Amino acid sequence: MKTLISSDVRLLANLIQEGKVVVFPTETVYGIGASTKNEEACLRVYEIKGRPKDNPLIAHFHSIEEIEKVCVLGELGRKLLEKYAPGPLTLILPKKDKLLFPKELDTLAVRIPKNPVIREWIKLSGGAISAPSANLSGRPSLTKLADVVRYFDGKVDGILIAEEPSYGIESTVVSLVGEHPVLLRPGSIESKELKIILPDLVFPNPFETLSVESVSHVPLSPGTKYKHYAPSAQVLLVSTDEFVQSLKAGFDPKDTAWIGFSLSGNEEKGKVLSERKDVLSKEGEGSLEFDHFSFVSTNEEYTSKLYAFFEACDLAKVQTIICETPKPGKGWEGLINRLEKASLRK
Repeated sequence: MKTLISSDVRLLANLIQEGKVVVFPTETVYGIGASTKNEEACLRVYEIKGRPKDNPLIAHFHSIEEIEKVCVLGELGRKLLEKYAPGPLTLILPKKDKLLFPKELDTLAVRIPKNPVIREWIKLSGGAISAPSANLSGRPSLTKLADVVRYFDGKVDGILIAEEPSYGIESTVVSLVGEHPVLLRPGSIESKELKIILPDLVFPNPFETLSVESVSHVPLSPGTKYKHYAPSAQVLLVSTDEFVQSLKAGFDPKDTAWIGFSLSGNEEKGKVLSERKDVLSKEGEGSLEFDHFSFVSTNEEYTSKLYAFFEACDLAKVQTIICETPKPGKGWEGLINRLEKASLRK
């Protein structure tokens, strides 16, 4: 298959209208999507990713008005979208249009991407685009164009070139379909902020094996049922003391990588290369320099680097990734969720 790799939103919108599958960047991570009105194309997304059929997709819209045409928004939904959209917030809403994918659910996961180029592309495509994160199912989401091309060139019909993701983890997901609003997936918009509008927000146990499901036992949101965000390497989530001790313990730097706040002054324990750099040639091939040590100064920086670091570790055939626990405060909630899930070996 020939993949169209282009920044021309009209060309990529034409592909969506033709029932094709396109990979595109958002402010959170890359997505792989098809028209929400085209069931066959949406099912192809599942096939390409190797994604379980009961793991729902998120419909990406270009405006609040377009969401309201097909879903029951309600007062709370409107308040949330007016405050946080465009941005990294997904809402689970009751459907008005029962023909939208997935037809077996009475609800739809919706969000509005922050990048105006992506919103224009969605508008030109003629309607919402349903997309999960662009990755192989269960693996970390992709945040770098070079990784997207390496995985999906020849497998999808198009790859839209636009600003790469900056947040680094998937959107916050809130369900508004039950008796109380439920935080289904933590993200960059944190529960403390959401509770200003949703004082009765419910938090499921993050280690609960059962997901929040519809009456047909289909999960309402991605990221709630299956193992997610995990590289091939073993991920160890450790305290700051354990992290520092691991740097002194003589781990083989060829087989181990570290990401955290406490690297400064300890890097001499291993051979430090320059920061990871992805270079995309005209032919679409990436070249890579890998650093076994990734220093971060804030939770937000940690989040933005995490998935790309996981991907680089797997390319370098690293066996163990040692992750320092995030700092309390802003950015902790979504980051600790992804690290905990990545460290689960099941």
